Amino acid sequence: MSRIAVVGELLIDLISTNTVKDLGEATSFRRFFAGSPGNLASNLNDLGIESILLSRVGNDPFGRAYLEHLRLKGIDTSFVQQDQEAHTSMVFVSRSQSSPQFSAFRGADCLLEEPYDIDSFMKDIDFIHFTTWPLSCERSREVCCKLVDYALRTGVRITFDPNYRQILWTHNQDGSEFIIGFLENVFLVKPSEDDANEIFGPGEPLDYIRKFHESGAKNVILTLGQKGSMISDGNRVVTLPSCARRVVDTTGAGDAFWSGVLFGLLGGKDIFESAVYGNYCAGFRIEHEGKEVILPSIDALKAIFEAGDYL
Repeated sequence: MSRIAVVGELLIDLISTNTVKDLGEATSFRRFFAGSPGNLASNLNDLGIESILLSRVGNDPFGRAYLEHLRLKGIDTSFVQQDQEAHTSMVFVSRSQSSPQFSAFRGADCLLEEPYDIDSFMKDIDFIHFTTWPLSCERSREVCCKLVDYALRTGVRITFDPNYRQILWTHNQDGSEFIIGFLENVFLVKPSEDDANEIFGPGEPLDYIRKFHESGAKNVILTLGQKGSMISDGNRVVTLPSCARRVVDTTGAGDAFWSGVLFGLLGGKDIFESAVYGNYCAGFRIEHEGKEVILPSIDALKAIFEAGDYL
């Protein structure tokens, strides 16, 4: 059976209950089980795709609750580590109709260790997916580099969410330089326009796509918020308009997009067809409040959005 390995942070998100322009204006928050890898694993589970997580939480109430949440969904947590001293990492996030603000209080996610049995962790894996969070700390970065080497030796394709923000990186480290080097062996990278700006500086969408390819990424999906996305395989670029008909909450849209793309790739679709699936999933998340809403099947999502004015 095909599986996807997901490596990175499991976080407790505390999201403002009201939409605010600045995080400092928020006065009340709601707790969510979050972190891009956790969101992705949950979305993949909704779509019927098996994933296995490599992450680290604290052996504290939040960490234990997160593990129980994942187990109840049927997600494999056998490689989620529990730190006996560090707390489960937490992030305060503004509810927003554009790019949300955040403030992170990191703990166990920075202390990721190698899988106790790497062969078992990588068994039947078609894709291994990384975020930049574990790359931002020395200990977890070493683990990721060893997993990349293993994937390259065994033919596992690497996907990468370059959700880079310099503020999260170890002091005095040039995270953008490391990320550009990391792209060398990546099958698919899916930056937002904000991500691309953080890595390469100000630029135009086509320039960003070119730079990601020049850095080694085989396929690039650049998401542009309400303007949709641009998909490139290095030979042609296709623009895909957003299918969201209303914006309720953008939180989790990027992770939902990833789940649809990976669903398509596992089903033998090319990057352009797979991006359409990702667009459906992201549109659904944007139109619904709360990341805990179960993602419908791809067929159901297709029916929802093709019934409207999208096509």
